[in-house]
Amino acid sequence: MTFSFKQELDSSAPEAFLPQNLTHKMLAYIGLKVNDFIDQISLAASEPDNNTSIKFDSEIIDIITKIYVNEHGDHTIDTSDINNIISFQKKMSEGASKYCLAVYRESIGRDSDIEYEKPTLENILTKNPEDYDCKKLFENFKKSKCGSCSNKPSLM
Repeated sequence: MTFSFKQELDSSAPEAFLPQNLTHKMLAYIGLKVNDFIDQISLAASEPDNNTSIKFDSEIIDIITKIYVNEHGDHTIDTSDINNIISFQKKMSEGASKYCLAVYRESIGRDSDIEYEKPTLENILTKNPEDYDCKKLFENFKKSKCGSCSNKPSLM
């Protein structure tokens, strides 16, 4: 049987797309898209004069839309005022960024046996990443990732 993201999206409840509820296969699949997002952020930060915009994968936007509609209803945006459209686009972009970072946290923490705060449907698109209680998770990640770095300070 082949994998179809569209079928998964259409047949699953929004809760299934919370990072902690993703199957290993789906976490790996979405994780690849999140890695692309993180690479774009890193590139934009390293080249501030380069005015390229960050693009979200369409499947990430589909997930964000599913979660957003679950929380806010499936009503149309009043397109008679451009400010409504801009506001909605901003909410979607911010939600996609927050979702991607939540998936990233899950991908580094899933098998760590370290407790860390996980998002809910109510807050995944709105809660700032730095407001999650993940200090122990990132300390462990940094220690294990940087433990073999050649640039670590010597203990002389």
